[in-house]
Amino acid sequence: MHTRSTYRVDYYTLHTGDVEPTTMARSDDPSDVVTVMRLVHAFEIFTCVDCYAQARVRRERELLFRTELQAVPDEDART
Repeated sequence: MHTRSTYRVDYYTLHTGDVEPTTMARSDDPSDVVTVMRLVHAFEIFTCVDCYAQARVRRERELLFRTELQAVPDEDART
């Protein structure tokens, strides 16, 4: 929501999904190849502002981007 003097965020949206590494040649130099992560199955996740303020919810969203963190204990679970 926007007004002339301020704005308010109602939700956060996350564009994520399953990825796989893909190697491709650069268009300006075909002999130079790069590896990128190709989005295979896309999905969106919406989180309201009040829920996003919770550490557990932020951590769950972060794990969607950085799955290697799943082995690290959740701080909320220790308390």
